[in-house]
Amino acid sequence: MLLVAGCGGNSGPPTVSETSSATAVLAERVEFIEKYVKFRRKYKQLEYDVSYLNGGSFVPGPSEWDIRIVAMVDPNEIDQWTIPEKRNLNMETPEWVNSTAQTLEVDGISEWYTDGGRTVGIDRERGVVAYRNFAN
Repeated sequence: MLLVAGCGGNSGPPTVSETSSATAVLAERVEFIEKYVKFRRKYKQLEYDVSYLNGGSFVPGPSEWDIRIVAMVDPNEIDQWTIPEKRNLNMETPEWVNSTAQTLEVDGISEWYTDGGRTVGIDRERGVVAYRNFAN
């Protein structure tokens, strides 16, 4: 008797390497980014740089990703971005923030949170958020 078992195709979003400059319309940018993040937010402006390798195959392998977002959001929603009890008071703006931001001004980001592969920077006054989540 021969028994063949396997996993049912890919799970998770497709492999991609894309920046927001490929998409001009905000609604389309939001639709794209929501394939790669679990949270749902309201954006006034959204810029991103997504590199995602789906490791799903006949024999599943690990996925790798580097998701970078710089966005303007409603200042009343800023706290949804923070990582409670993970504030980093001595952090300077990482280079990835500048390379991800195409039109948004990021000089006011001064509040930082880090938790493993996740980093969030916030400019509360202007409602600007920088977010990165990576695993590789």
